[in-house]
Amino acid sequence: MKSIRTALATGVLLIVGGCLLDAPDPTVDPNAITHNDLPVHDPSVIRADDGSFYVFGSHLAAARSTDLMNWQFVANGVDATNPLWSTIPADGTSWTGVPGSWAADVIKLKNGKYHFYYSFCGIPPEGECTGPRSYLGVATSDRIEGPYANQGIFLRSGMSAAEIAAGYGPEGITSYDPTIHPNTIDPDVFYDRQGRLWMTYGSYSGGIFILRLDEKTGKPLPGQGYGKHLAGGDHSAIEGSYILYSPESNYYYLFTSFGGFVSTDGYNIRIARSRNPDGPYLDAEGRDMAGARGNWDSIAPYGVKLMGGFNFAATPGDRESSRGYLSPGHNSAYYDAATKKHFLITHTRFPNRGEAHSIRVHEMFVNADGWLVASPHRYVPIKGQNIVDANDALGDYRFINLGKDINREAKQSVYISLNADYTITGEVTGQYRRYFADPNRISIQLDGSDDVYEGRLAWQWNEAANKLVPVFTALSRKGVSIWGSKLEKRTTRQALKDVAESLTLPDTIKAGTLDLPTRGTRGTTIAWSSSDPSVIDADGTVTRPNVGEGDRVVTLTASMTLNGVTTVRQFQVTVPARLPFNRVAQFSFENTLDEQLGRFTAATATGDRIWNLGSVSFAPGQQGQAVSLEGASGVLLPDGVIDNYEYTVSFWANPRALSQFSTAFFGAVDEQVDAAGVPFSNRWISLVPHAWDGNTMLWSGSEAWFDGSAGERISENAWTHVAFSVNRGVVSVYLNGVRKFGAGTLADFFSTRRGKFALGVNYWDLPFNGLIDELKIYEASLSAAEIRGLDIDQLSGPQLLQSAAQILDLGDVSAVQSDLQLPRTGPYASVVSWESSHPTVLSPTGRVTRPGRDSPDVNVTLTATLTLNGMQTTRTFQVTVRSLAPSQPIAAYDFENDLSASRGVFGPGVVIGPRADQPGGMVSFAPGAVGSALALDGASGVRLPDELIHDHSYSIAIWLQPSVASQFTAAFFGWASPTSWISLVPRGPGATQPTMLWSGTAWFDGSFNTPIPVGAWSHLVMSVDHGTLRLYLNGALVNTMTGFPDVFTPAAQRQFAIGVNLWDAPYTGLVDQLRIYDEPVNAEVVSQLYAEGAG
Repeated sequence: MKSIRTALATGVLLIVGGCLLDAPDPTVDPNAITHNDLPVHDPSVIRADDGSFYVFGSHLAAARSTDLMNWQFVANGVDATNPLWSTIPADGTSWTGVPGSWAADVIKLKNGKYHFYYSFCGIPPEGECTGPRSYLGVATSDRIEGPYANQGIFLRSGMSAAEIAAGYGPEGITSYDPTIHPNTIDPDVFYDRQGRLWMTYGSYSGGIFILRLDEKTGKPLPGQGYGKHLAGGDHSAIEGSYILYSPESNYYYLFTSFGGFVSTDGYNIRIARSRNPDGPYLDAEGRDMAGARGNWDSIAPYGVKLMGGFNFAATPGDRESSRGYLSPGHNSAYYDAATKKHFLITHTRFPNRGEAHSIRVHEMFVNADGWLVASPHRYVPIKGQNIVDANDALGDYRFINLGKDINREAKQSVYISLNADYTITGEVTGQYRRYFADPNRISIQLDGSDDVYEGRLAWQWNEAANKLVPVFTALSRKGVSIWGSKLEKRTTRQALKDVAESLTLPDTIKAGTLDLPTRGTRGTTIAWSSSDPSVIDADGTVTRPNVGEGDRVVTLTASMTLNGVTTVRQFQVTVPARLPFNRVAQFSFENTLDEQLGRFTAATATGDRIWNLGSVSFAPGQQGQAVSLEGASGVLLPDGVIDNYEYTVSFWANPRALSQFSTAFFGAVDEQVDAAGVPFSNRWISLVPHAWDGNTMLWSGSEAWFDGSAGERISENAWTHVAFSVNRGVVSVYLNGVRKFGAGTLADFFSTRRGKFALGVNYWDLPFNGLIDELKIYEASLSAAEIRGLDIDQLSGPQLLQSAAQILDLGDVSAVQSDLQLPRTGPYASVVSWESSHPTVLSPTGRVTRPGRDSPDVNVTLTATLTLNGMQTTRTFQVTVRSLAPSQPIAAYDFENDLSASRGVFGPGVVIGPRADQPGGMVSFAPGAVGSALALDGASGVRLPDELIHDHSYSIAIWLQPSVASQFTAAFFGWASPTSWISLVPRGPGATQPTMLWSGTAWFDGSFNTPIPVGAWSHLVMSVDHGTLRLYLNGALVNTMTGFPDVFTPAAQRQFAIGVNLWDAPYTGLVDQLRIYDEPVNAEVVSQLYAEGAG
């Protein structure tokens, strides 16, 4: 930290006069702040002659603003009523299969005409952009809002040889290679400082290119082909280029977006700069962006990361709410010559808002090194001199380090303080420097690094705090941005008081986990203790007392410490004992709407909506009588019949007629009233016998949609047992006791909000027409066997006990490496106690102490005693606790010039033809990641022995070096049938074609988040732990997903192959060091495997 530390030692940082000491604060007019949310994807900005701003984006969306704060649509939607519809040419639609428009760009040329540059990508006939088949052209108009007259397509990509021969390719292109040639979308047209016209464009595929344009035609000058390559290639995740010239620095800045644009795919804005419009564009470390190509790991070091996903996170005690972005990108930029200000105009998504996106405008500043840095807050016009003086800058800040990675999750803020002695303290520490000659310049050095961040101070509008605050934005010479946003002044004791007062816990909790925050404002540490850890642990884990054990009241103590000062606050939380069979309510409809268990008031009849009154009748039911709904009425159930995040709804249904969207069971929270006084809700669940897909479905909306389709529709005029359960977001849908759907993350509607529930009616749709009987609601997520036992087969007490013992399951305990969760409550709310034959290795509470590295595995017998309604039975489980010795593969293929297995009991592989079920073929060997490798020629594969994987717990490790990138080609393939399989594909589905462990059993996309490169070795490990999939790329964990299908446990036969599947083009390239494990391997094993080949 030589530079700033030396300055501190010599005293050159001490500012004693001038505007740094005391400058008047700028102001804003709060009434003039007109921010709104308007969704224009990929906004490209242009300023009209009247001074207003326009953005043009994808899907023929365009918007106008007079102040860069409030935007209003002038066009939107790909349909013939859009005034921009003429910019979609008929020959373009023929090229892509469907009409469309992506990332338009508009510029006014010197001839006074507006030029609308359009593009689209799609493959006929469906028009999905699964490859770079695209077109790019221009339309012109005298008016910025059109109508535009098409001047023709001038550039295409994804051509076949025949199409190139027919003249569809640019001059000089004799064959199209998507790894080096561009995808012709995402244009940006600009004038350089000498008045020459250029266009930069491209997305993924061969990268970003630039072309000189003819000012008369607005089209490329002849003889350029696709133009000059600027960045990207090999399908690297780089797109959305935009070039801005700044007279303040005399640089051209190339903006690009790295990663994928959806909320979870890491879009972030990078810049590089050049003295010339056509490059080369270099980053802060001097790297040429032309070298940024390959997978995410390969491209992440390139560019200056201007903005990525972030969150100024609110913690207990903060007086302002959280604010952040996810996947900001595909931006444009504007320099205002009159004010000498730079603006960033981008779209972004937001935390907890799904894929909803909106325009955002941020001011940018030029730092002392000539780089643009972005404000952390939205733009607001400010009156007066924007100077942060010495006193203004001192105090507490929320601090964000945006890093250099392609971050899928938002970078979270931490707390720091800028002190009068030029030190930085708090959760990040360091030093900073101010400059008398340049009062808004700041240099920052963080402890643990010699990097110096050059930045700017400014007053900016913090919309979460609703006031102007000092901020800093700074950039290191490695291209990493940091931000700070100042907080209001508070003493330590004030901060602790605010933390204590802001903590809230529910009076009662039934299941799951209590959210016990461990951190508060200014970095306050919060430590929790519990008076009864067996019921509520200090980490918030809740274990309900069993039936008959009585409710428990637990005292939770929060100890809050900041700057050596501690305060304490206590809470009392009641955890109710479980109810018999977990059943909370029952409506049998025996000529009454009463609730049979006596826990709730009777239900009431409604009219055709949940909020009005009506009448119902009764008719012979599945058992006794049933409620009869005639398509004009429903039943309003008591409020609060569901009040947690684990529940099951079970009933019999016999529809007379099925109407699409008519609900059988409906629940909602946060009821509102529209302008006409009619109630509605945007947060609801609905069991729909006939949903939008034609099947029975648990549906949820409308702020975040969820579709839990059963894949079939219940019959009319017949009784069907219908049930659904929710287990902390995971939904299961059952028909006649058979699970038809299981997946997803349904929102927690009812734990903290009182729900409104009904049968047969909702706020909008035609009511249900038919009979409903024996509605039962449970405060637990029941299994299929429990639903059958309780509500279909109606087992006796002894039968339920035996069923409980059969259902009780610990999962795969054949290779235990960590603590087991031994349930204290079993099926049907039975009581479970445990005994262990070897408690020093596996205790009755599930604590595991693994034998040493030199010791063998230990077999342990666990005995469960189940008690239900005073009856008892036992069940034993044989558990193997693995020693600390590293995992060993059950099969290993090194490909040392043959196909034999180097380890394990399995035989050699066998050469096959172009499909896994076809003979023939020929393979060879070549230098590999270790020794030699299997070389596949795109016409052959290798059939491996059957039964390599036999259950839902396994790992696959493999080195790959593809020489051709073919979508859907399998490098490793395992199948039980043509409809039940797993496939490791170097190029997966979708426009970005990430490498993926794909499954066709329930269509699961296990994405590595990036395509592995062609011509280079990549090490991939896929670890499956009973549905939890962990994916490692080159030794690093890149994705963890749940719900991976179980292909092999239920299979009658289990077959495997390398390089081929049953349908697609065979793999071309090298394969080495295949390892198969019968357990999920840990990070240590992955690192060892990677080191063997990486070295």
